[in-house]
Amino acid sequence: MQRIFPRRRTVLLALPMLLATAIGCKKEFDSPPVRTIPEGSVLTIAQLKALYQGAPVHFADSLAQSVYAVVTADEQNGNLYKNLYVQDHTGAMAIRLLNSGGLYQGDSIRIYLPGTVLSPYNGLMQIDSVDVDNNVVKQATGVYVAPTPTTITALASEAGPGGALQSKLITLAGVEFVDSTGTLTYADPVNQVTVNRDLEDCNSGNTIIVRTSGYANFAGQHLPTGKGTFTGIASWFGSSPQLYIRNISEVQMTGPRCGSAANCTPLGGLSEDFSAVANNATVTLDCWTNTFTQGSVAWRGKVSGADFSAEARISLGQASTMWLVTPQVNYTGTQALSFSSARQNWVHDGLTAWVSTDFTGDVNAATWLPVPGATFAGQADADNAWVTSGSIALSGVLPGGYSGTFVVAFKYQGDAANSTTYRVDNVQVN
Repeated sequence: MQRIFPRRRTVLLALPMLLATAIGCKKEFDSPPVRTIPEGSVLTIAQLKALYQGAPVHFADSLAQSVYAVVTADEQNGNLYKNLYVQDHTGAMAIRLLNSGGLYQGDSIRIYLPGTVLSPYNGLMQIDSVDVDNNVVKQATGVYVAPTPTTITALASEAGPGGALQSKLITLAGVEFVDSTGTLTYADPVNQVTVNRDLEDCNSGNTIIVRTSGYANFAGQHLPTGKGTFTGIASWFGSSPQLYIRNISEVQMTGPRCGSAANCTPLGGLSEDFSAVANNATVTLDCWTNTFTQGSVAWRGKVSGADFSAEARISLGQASTMWLVTPQVNYTGTQALSFSSARQNWVHDGLTAWVSTDFTGDVNAATWLPVPGATFAGQADADNAWVTSGSIALSGVLPGGYSGTFVVAFKYQGDAANSTTYRVDNVQVN
């Protein structure tokens, strides 16, 4: 009979040896090498911009330099594609990425410059060809950058080449979209077409473009019809500033439109020196009504040196009737009205003052009471010489025992034959 015991023993003896070998040869996986991006010398954004001397600056590997900044606008809402804006304590810069994604608003980053190019595009200075993997090191997240308050007037120069506001996060107050119909959208999301919309300043009457991509996630939203604040990025194209929205929640325009008297709280008194008007621009003061019932022009700002006023004059020989109406004022029974007027090239007395207790925005629907005893600039006065009205007690104008609110209106009438220009300033109710 064949004996098999020795063979079984061999197998049993081999098993521990195999186990020992397997344990002794356990594979240890190699760790991937840690990728490091050198820092080199550090530049501020202002120092970086100063390197541009009329020709593109190509940063080679031998020129190891870095810039630290915070991302102030990213690609998340679709309004910017492969573009970012960053900012440090010395300025701001547009960034063009080779590939989309990876960086977000509030990221504190270091940009390693070799491989990138510094040059302007239609007046907007930028760092081009930035590779997020090879040029960027993220330092922190959630870093807050406060927007810089400014005006449309300032952006016209300071957002341009070399300007301090170019590419900065800014905020505008007292602005509204020129279109008030509520039918226009920010862009065309159906055809994915970028659209420019005009934003205007209540004080200056100046406008600025708000540019929105058809790929933005808010492209199909309707423009707000009210006045308020706008926060965004101050960019530049060609010879003009333009704004980009980074977050639609930062467009807050729910107040009454420029010059509208609607929803305004009545005042206890009034003191207006027209220092906020812009020369030859339509007067658009908060809670004032500036309108016309004949012709096609309204009161305009007049600025001569340090002298600011509201001016009424005919245009192109057209007959004109225009009204400049104050905000509502609470009547106390003891108030007096005063103002100053001036005229130029007198041929007629075209300026009068009126009071109404039932004005709600439509001058034609209100009842108007003439202001008696007021002195206006006239034929005997020199051109542009200011004449004070005197103090006119409103108790002599308003009905006896009246308790409520009132407005004062300055009404101008002129035509081709009666073309005296009039100005009004220093309107006081106290």
